[in-house]
Amino acid sequence: MRPTVEEQLHGTCRILEAVVAPCVAEPFARTILDNLIANLRMVTAALPMVAGFLRDDNDATEQQLLAMCEALPPELVARIQEATAASEIDVADGVALEERNRLLRELLAAAVCSSSLTPDIRRAAENHMINRASRMPMRYVPTAASVNTSTERS
Repeated sequence: MRPTVEEQLHGTCRILEAVVAPCVAEPFARTILDNLIANLRMVTAALPMVAGFLRDDNDATEQQLLAMCEALPPELVARIQEATAASEIDVADGVALEERNRLLRELLAAAVCSSSLTPDIRRAAENHMINRASRMPMRYVPTAASVNTSTERS
């Protein structure tokens, strides 16, 4: 498909930088614009990796939840078993991948709040979440505030 999503996002950034940015003189508005452009660039770079990340994260989160079941209340175990018994999701279906990820993360949030977790199970869940955060393809880092470096005196 032409233009690709990435090409459209690159084009949007180019227009914002070449046409819109020169017209934005107010420093706060310019900082916001710079951050929006940086965010679009991050999304553009991360987009090809999102489906793979979600697939892998769903698998890892399912395994983590199943490993926690021994220390969880029966009603939560039943919800986890129902969710993990669901059929595989087509990796081309981004909406389904996102929905599955949302459900699994909701279950994980409920599981880590359980007072019956052993220290080892809690540590494994924490490690899972740290590992997930380190693999996340979309990590936005805001740009620094625009600074006027002009030394002209009136």
